[in-house]
Amino acid sequence: MNLLEHLVLFLVSLVANTFSAFSGGGAGLIQFPLLIFLGLTFTMALATHKVASVALGLGAVIRYMASSHLERHFILIILLFGLPGVIIGSRMVLFIPENIAIFALGVLTGSLGFYSIFKPTLGQNYQPKRRDIRGLSLIHI
Repeated sequence: MNLLEHLVLFLVSLVANTFSAFSGGGAGLIQFPLLIFLGLTFTMALATHKVASVALGLGAVIRYMASSHLERHFILIILLFGLPGVIIGSRMVLFIPENIAIFALGVLTGSLGFYSIFKPTLGQNYQPKRRDIRGLSLIHI
């Protein structure tokens, strides 16, 4: 990579992670596709993005752990299921042809854009739902 590419990557990462700090969506929606656009293979861009996302998440948890009313038990549940999901998903994507993976990324990113147009207040209000054992286990009979 030359100096100009490094500068572009730095600026886009700065903007993407600033959006991510505000809303939780900049890194995945801006930085990951840009890494592919800059010539990284899908798997290399995914690995780079996952490392950056974990660092961003750890920084946020450390920042808010002492000063916020985070639901620590809920964080543990998210980690318990989220970390294996990331590991399994990252391994599974290695078996998907790159052109299909890039197309799926485009469809997913576009779908998220349309979804946010129709649900602009999503995540703006605190609405805990299904936080009991039955709700968390997805047993709804």
